[in-house]
Amino acid sequence: MAGAGKRRQLHAALAAVASQRGLPFSIQTKSLAADMAAGAAGAQEAGATEEGAGPDGGEAGQFNYEASLVHIGLDIARMSMQDKHILRPVLAGLGKGSQVLAGDQGRGARILVLYHAHLLSSESVLLLQACLEQNEGDLSVWLTSELPVPQRIRDWFVELAVGGSDHSFEAYQRVVSETAAADWPQVFRALLDKWRSQPPPRLRDVKEVKAVIYEMLMRNLRWVEATHFLLDVILEHEEITEEQRRRGIAALAACDATGGGYTIPSYRIPILWESLFLKLRTIFAQPSQQASLPSTDGSATSAPPATRAGRARKSGKKSVGGAGAAVAAV
Repeated sequence: MAGAGKRRQLHAALAAVASQRGLPFSIQTKSLAADMAAGAAGAQEAGATEEGAGPDGGEAGQFNYEASLVHIGLDIARMSMQDKHILRPVLAGLGKGSQVLAGDQGRGARILVLYHAHLLSSESVLLLQACLEQNEGDLSVWLTSELPVPQRIRDWFVELAVGGSDHSFEAYQRVVSETAAADWPQVFRALLDKWRSQPPPRLRDVKEVKAVIYEMLMRNLRWVEATHFLLDVILEHEEITEEQRRRGIAALAACDATGGGYTIPSYRIPILWESLFLKLRTIFAQPSQQASLPSTDGSATSAPPATRAGRARKSGKKSVGGAGAAVAAV
């Protein structure tokens, strides 16, 4: 899980490798520059622009990475969903520049580290597979991931489980107030609790759902991360009904690309999120209260369904159920 200490243990293993080779181990932060048009990569020739590099663009930008005498390390979470453009020249230039040592210390001497590898796109997984096939015996790739290695490249890796609580978040909580210390599961739980206190959604509620979605996008929350945060909240929430839990899990299970190494085009993400969140908004809403009409003997009776439906059509109000289906269809 996040914050369990994967990076710390990886650095300890790298220090052990450096000690075996008789080298000092000191991690430095460097920057990569990119020339995507030429596709070249070097110590100053691999990276992305601030706006995100395109496959045919020639803009040069900067991307920070870590390096030592035994490895280079790149963080997929900091690539702003442009990992396939950044990794292509890096993987193509391995061993051709000064950013990695020549493999003269034995098998797998050149070590490439990818942090948060569960955020790799499908295209990046293909690039990594090609790199492993072309550099067999000379390159060692280390990954940190919150999900299993994608099936396509799983045979190349040995998985080491790292258990424990979220130490990073615990450290964050010690330096900020409790009101400010909120992680994504807490945010999603608060959102579900808010929906549980509200009636079924109307068309006007779509704006609120969109505001939540674009807030997540601005904070660079990935689709695969959001679906797993939501799954944790739905499974652990003690106050929702079992029917709501079952329907919520079914809505998440129907989503595309919810595993590591499998992505969807960026332009589809807002559409898929709108569809998913509108479904969840409907699932966790309060049951609608039937309107009561006075009977001839003075007692209250429920209006027949046809009468209520007629009133809804007359007032011009629509539920979001149809809107969610329309969004999904788009």
